[in-house]
Amino acid sequence: MFKKIKYDSGKREIYFGKKKIFQYINQNKFVEFVEKLSNNLIHTYSSTLDVNKISYDLRNGGAGFYAFDFLLKRANIAFKYHKIFYDLYLRGQNNEKLIFIDGGCHNGVFSDIALACGAVSYAFEPNIYLCAFLNNLYKDNPNFILAQQAISNKNEKTIFYNLADDIVSQGASIVKSNARANLQKQGYEVDMIDFCEVTKELLQRHGKINFIKLDIEGAEFDVLDAFIEQNLCEKIEYIMVETHERLFDNPNEKLNALKAKISKNNISNIYLDWI
Repeated sequence: MFKKIKYDSGKREIYFGKKKIFQYINQNKFVEFVEKLSNNLIHTYSSTLDVNKISYDLRNGGAGFYAFDFLLKRANIAFKYHKIFYDLYLRGQNNEKLIFIDGGCHNGVFSDIALACGAVSYAFEPNIYLCAFLNNLYKDNPNFILAQQAISNKNEKTIFYNLADDIVSQGASIVKSNARANLQKQGYEVDMIDFCEVTKELLQRHGKINFIKLDIEGAEFDVLDAFIEQNLCEKIEYIMVETHERLFDNPNEKLNALKAKISKNNISNIYLDWI
Protein backbone atom coordinates (compact mmCIF):
# COMPACT_ATOMS: atom_id res chain seq x y z
CA MET A 1 0.00 0.00 0.00
CA PHE A 2 2.68 2.50 1.11
CA LYS A 3 6.02 2.67 -0.68
CA LYS A 4 9.12 4.78 0.03
CA ILE A 5 11.57 5.61 -2.76
CA LYS A 6 15.13 6.66 -1.88
CA TYR A 7 17.29 8.91 -4.06
CA ASP A 8 21.07 9.36 -4.00
CA SER A 9 20.55 13.04 -3.17
CA GLY A 10 18.97 12.06 0.14
CA LYS A 11 15.45 12.91 -0.95
CA ARG A 12 12.69 10.46 -0.04
CA GLU A 13 9.26 10.17 -1.64
CA ILE A 14 6.33 8.31 -0.10
CA TYR A 15 3.61 6.87 -2.32
CA PHE A 16 0.18 5.54 -1.49
CA GLY A 17 -0.33 3.14 -4.39
CA LYS A 18 0.79 5.20 -7.39
CA LYS A 19 0.03 8.55 -5.80
CA LYS A 20 2.91 10.52 -4.24
CA ILE A 21 1.67 11.83 -0.91
CA PHE A 22 4.84 13.18 0.73
CA GLN A 23 8.49 13.95 0.11
CA TYR A 24 11.24 15.02 2.48
CA ILE A 25 14.95 15.33 3.12
CA ASN A 26 14.85 16.40 6.77
CA GLN A 27 14.19 13.39 9.02
CA ASN A 28 12.24 15.55 11.46
CA LYS A 29 9.70 16.31 8.74
CA PHE A 30 9.30 12.58 8.15
CA VAL A 31 8.72 11.96 11.85
CA GLU A 32 6.05 14.67 11.88
CA PHE A 33 4.42 13.06 8.84
CA VAL A 34 4.45 9.58 10.42
CA GLU A 35 2.95 10.92 13.64
CA LYS A 36 0.12 12.59 11.76
CA LEU A 37 -0.40 9.52 9.57
CA SER A 38 -0.43 7.20 12.59
CA ASN A 39 -2.95 9.35 14.40
CA ASN A 40 -5.18 9.44 11.33
CA LEU A 41 -4.90 5.69 10.81
CA ILE A 42 -5.67 4.92 14.43
CA HIS A 43 -8.65 7.25 14.33
CA THR A 44 -9.93 5.82 11.04
CA TYR A 45 -9.03 2.15 11.40
CA SER A 46 -9.02 1.62 15.16
CA SER A 47 -11.14 -1.54 14.84
CA THR A 48 -8.74 -2.99 12.24
CA LEU A 49 -5.58 -2.18 14.19
CA ASP A 50 -7.16 -3.29 17.46
CA VAL A 51 -5.30 -0.64 19.43
CA ASN A 52 -6.77 -1.87 22.71
CA LYS A 53 -5.25 -5.33 22.22
CA ILE A 54 -1.87 -3.84 21.28
CA SER A 55 -1.95 -1.65 24.39
CA TYR A 56 -2.96 -4.62 26.53
CA ASP A 57 -0.09 -6.72 25.19
CA LEU A 58 2.43 -3.94 25.78
CA ARG A 59 1.18 -3.30 29.31
CA ASN A 60 1.57 -6.99 30.09
CA GLY A 61 5.19 -7.34 29.06
CA GLY A 62 4.75 -7.31 25.29
CA ALA A 63 4.32 -11.07 25.18
CA GLY A 64 1.23 -11.23 22.99
CA PHE A 65 0.84 -11.54 19.23
CA TYR A 66 -0.48 -8.01 18.77
CA ALA A 67 2.49 -6.45 20.51
CA PHE A 68 5.00 -8.61 18.60
CA ASP A 69 3.37 -7.78 15.27
CA PHE A 70 3.46 -4.12 16.25
CA LEU A 71 7.20 -4.35 17.00
CA LEU A 72 7.92 -5.80 13.55
CA LYS A 73 5.95 -3.04 11.85
CA ARG A 74 7.47 -0.32 14.00
CA ALA A 75 10.94 -1.46 12.93
CA ASN A 76 9.85 -1.26 9.26
CA ILE A 77 10.80 -4.88 8.61
CA ALA A 78 9.61 -6.00 5.19
CA PHE A 79 6.56 -8.24 5.49
CA LYS A 80 8.20 -11.03 3.47
CA TYR A 81 10.69 -11.46 6.33
CA HIS A 82 8.19 -11.51 9.19
CA LYS A 83 8.14 -15.33 9.22
CA ILE A 84 11.84 -15.36 10.13
CA PHE A 85 11.04 -13.51 13.33
CA TYR A 86 8.00 -15.62 14.13
CA ASP A 87 10.18 -18.71 13.73
CA LEU A 88 12.80 -17.21 16.03
CA TYR A 89 10.10 -16.34 18.55
CA LEU A 90 8.87 -19.94 18.47
CA ARG A 91 12.38 -21.26 18.96
CA GLY A 92 12.85 -18.94 21.91
CA GLN A 93 9.61 -20.21 23.43
CA ASN A 94 11.00 -23.73 23.02
CA ASN A 95 13.94 -22.72 25.24
CA GLU A 96 16.55 -22.31 22.51
CA LYS A 97 19.14 -19.71 23.50
CA LEU A 98 19.15 -17.04 20.79
CA ILE A 99 21.94 -14.53 20.18
CA PHE A 100 21.28 -11.29 18.29
CA ILE A 101 23.57 -8.38 17.41
CA ASP A 102 21.95 -4.98 16.97
CA GLY A 103 24.46 -2.91 15.02
CA GLY A 104 23.36 0.71 15.11
CA CYS A 105 20.84 0.30 17.92
CA HIS A 106 19.60 3.91 17.83
CA ASN A 107 16.38 3.95 19.90
CA GLY A 108 16.16 0.20 20.43
CA VAL A 109 13.31 -0.77 18.12
CA PHE A 110 15.19 -3.80 16.79
CA SER A 111 16.48 -4.86 20.19
CA ASP A 112 12.87 -4.82 21.36
CA ILE A 113 12.18 -7.54 18.78
CA ALA A 114 15.23 -9.53 19.86
CA LEU A 115 14.20 -9.34 23.51
CA ALA A 116 10.61 -10.28 22.64
CA CYS A 117 12.01 -13.43 21.01
CA GLY A 118 13.78 -14.22 24.27
CA ALA A 119 17.21 -13.50 22.77
CA VAL A 120 20.29 -11.86 24.22
CA SER A 121 20.81 -8.63 22.28
CA TYR A 122 24.36 -7.32 21.96
CA ALA A 123 23.73 -3.72 20.96
CA PHE A 124 26.21 -1.20 19.56
CA GLU A 125 25.46 2.51 19.44
CA PRO A 126 28.02 5.36 19.30
CA ASN A 127 25.58 8.20 20.03
CA ILE A 128 26.29 9.32 23.60
CA TYR A 129 22.81 10.75 24.10
CA LEU A 130 20.97 7.70 22.81
CA CYS A 131 23.16 5.43 24.94
CA ALA A 132 22.08 7.33 28.04
CA PHE A 133 18.43 6.69 27.16
CA LEU A 134 19.10 3.06 26.20
CA ASN A 135 20.93 2.34 29.45
CA ASN A 136 18.00 3.74 31.38
CA LEU A 137 15.36 2.04 29.24
CA TYR A 138 16.85 -1.45 29.55
CA LYS A 139 18.50 -1.14 32.97
CA ASP A 140 16.40 -3.98 34.37
CA ASN A 141 16.90 -6.35 31.44
CA PRO A 142 20.11 -8.43 31.66
CA ASN A 143 19.58 -9.71 28.10
CA PHE A 144 20.31 -6.25 26.68
CA ILE A 145 24.07 -5.66 26.57
CA LEU A 146 25.04 -2.24 25.24
CA ALA A 147 28.44 -1.08 23.97
CA GLN A 148 28.87 2.64 23.31
CA GLN A 149 30.93 2.03 20.18
CA ALA A 150 30.68 2.46 16.43
CA ILE A 151 30.86 -0.74 14.40
CA SER A 152 33.75 -0.64 11.94
CA ASN A 153 36.46 -2.81 10.42
CA LYS A 154 39.12 -1.47 12.80
CA ASN A 155 39.75 -0.48 16.41
CA GLU A 156 40.36 3.26 16.39
CA LYS A 157 38.87 6.57 17.41
CA THR A 158 36.96 8.68 14.90
CA ILE A 159 34.47 11.52 14.64
CA PHE A 160 30.78 10.71 14.86
CA TYR A 161 28.97 13.34 12.80
CA ASN A 162 25.56 14.66 13.75
CA LEU A 163 23.12 15.27 10.93
CA ALA A 164 22.55 19.04 10.93
CA ASP A 165 21.53 20.11 14.45
CA ASP A 166 19.76 16.85 15.27
CA ILE A 167 21.86 15.18 17.96
CA VAL A 168 19.76 11.99 17.93
CA SER A 169 19.21 11.67 14.18
CA GLN A 170 19.09 8.25 12.55
CA GLY A 171 21.41 9.72 9.91
CA ALA A 172 24.36 10.42 12.22
CA SER A 173 27.43 8.58 10.97
CA ILE A 174 31.16 7.97 11.24
CA VAL A 175 31.32 8.24 7.43
CA LYS A 176 32.22 11.71 6.20
CA SER A 177 30.03 12.18 3.15
CA ASN A 178 30.24 14.74 0.35
CA ALA A 179 26.51 14.23 -0.16
CA ARG A 180 25.94 15.49 3.38
CA ALA A 181 28.75 18.04 3.55
CA ASN A 182 26.37 20.85 4.47
CA LEU A 183 24.77 18.73 7.20
CA GLN A 184 27.84 17.13 8.82
CA LYS A 185 29.30 20.21 10.48
CA GLN A 186 29.32 19.01 14.09
CA GLY A 187 30.38 15.84 15.80
CA TYR A 188 32.40 14.30 18.61
CA GLU A 189 34.99 11.60 19.11
CA VAL A 190 33.86 8.00 19.56
CA ASP A 191 35.47 4.58 19.69
CA MET A 192 35.23 2.27 16.70
CA ILE A 193 35.36 -1.48 17.17
CA ASP A 194 36.48 -4.18 14.74
CA PHE A 195 33.24 -6.04 14.09
CA CYS A 196 34.99 -9.17 12.86
CA GLU A 197 36.80 -9.44 16.19
CA VAL A 198 33.54 -8.91 18.08
CA THR A 199 31.82 -11.60 16.04
CA LYS A 200 34.61 -14.11 16.57
CA GLU A 201 34.54 -13.46 20.31
CA LEU A 202 30.77 -13.96 20.53
CA LEU A 203 30.96 -17.10 18.40
CA GLN A 204 33.58 -18.50 20.75
CA ARG A 205 31.46 -17.57 23.77
CA HIS A 206 28.08 -18.80 22.51
CA GLY A 207 28.93 -21.21 19.70
CA LYS A 208 26.53 -19.43 17.32
CA ILE A 209 24.95 -16.13 16.36
CA ASN A 210 21.39 -16.29 15.10
CA PHE A 211 20.89 -12.79 13.82
CA ILE A 212 22.95 -9.73 12.91
CA LYS A 213 21.28 -6.45 12.01
CA LEU A 214 23.45 -3.66 10.61
CA ASP A 215 22.17 -0.12 10.19
CA ILE A 216 25.43 1.79 10.47
CA GLU A 217 25.06 4.63 7.99
CA GLY A 218 27.65 3.77 5.34
CA ALA A 219 30.16 1.82 7.43
CA GLU A 220 28.46 -1.42 6.35
CA PHE A 221 30.47 -1.63 3.11
CA ASP A 222 33.90 -1.87 4.80
CA VAL A 223 32.49 -4.11 7.53
CA LEU A 224 30.90 -6.58 5.10
CA ASP A 225 34.02 -6.66 2.92
CA ALA A 226 36.06 -7.76 5.93
CA PHE A 227 33.32 -10.12 7.09
CA ILE A 228 33.23 -11.89 3.74
CA GLU A 229 37.02 -12.02 3.41
CA GLN A 230 37.28 -13.71 6.80
CA ASN A 231 34.53 -16.25 5.96
CA LEU A 232 32.39 -15.26 8.91
CA CYS A 233 29.06 -15.22 7.07
CA GLU A 234 28.72 -18.99 7.06
CA LYS A 235 28.72 -19.00 10.86
CA ILE A 236 25.74 -16.64 11.15
CA GLU A 237 22.12 -17.61 10.55
CA TYR A 238 20.79 -14.26 9.27
CA ILE A 239 22.57 -11.01 8.39
CA MET A 240 20.23 -8.16 7.53
CA VAL A 241 21.72 -4.88 6.38
CA GLU A 242 20.37 -1.46 5.49
CA THR A 243 22.68 -0.04 2.83
CA HIS A 244 23.54 3.65 2.57
CA GLU A 245 25.24 3.86 -0.80
CA ARG A 246 23.71 7.32 -1.27
CA LEU A 247 26.37 8.69 1.09
CA PHE A 248 29.11 8.00 -1.45
CA ASP A 249 30.12 9.73 -4.67
CA ASN A 250 29.67 6.46 -6.60
CA PRO A 251 26.52 4.97 -5.03
CA ASN A 252 25.58 2.46 -7.73
CA GLU A 253 29.15 1.23 -8.08
CA LYS A 254 29.41 0.86 -4.31
CA LEU A 255 26.25 -1.23 -4.00
CA ASN A 256 26.88 -3.31 -7.12
CA ALA A 257 30.38 -4.19 -5.93
CA LEU A 258 28.95 -5.48 -2.65
CA LYS A 259 26.26 -7.49 -4.42
CA ALA A 260 28.87 -8.98 -6.77
CA LYS A 261 31.04 -10.01 -3.84
CA ILE A 262 28.08 -11.66 -2.12
CA SER A 263 27.19 -13.51 -5.32
CA LYS A 264 30.78 -14.55 -6.09
CA ASN A 265 31.12 -16.11 -2.65
CA ASN A 266 27.74 -17.89 -2.92
CA ILE A 267 26.47 -16.19 0.23
CA SER A 268 22.75 -16.64 0.76
CA ASN A 269 22.24 -15.28 4.27
CA ILE A 270 22.94 -11.57 3.70
CA TYR A 271 19.76 -9.61 3.04
CA LEU A 272 20.04 -6.05 1.72
CA ASP A 273 16.31 -5.42 1.40
CA TRP A 274 15.03 -6.21 4.87
CA ILE A 275 13.28 -2.86 5.32
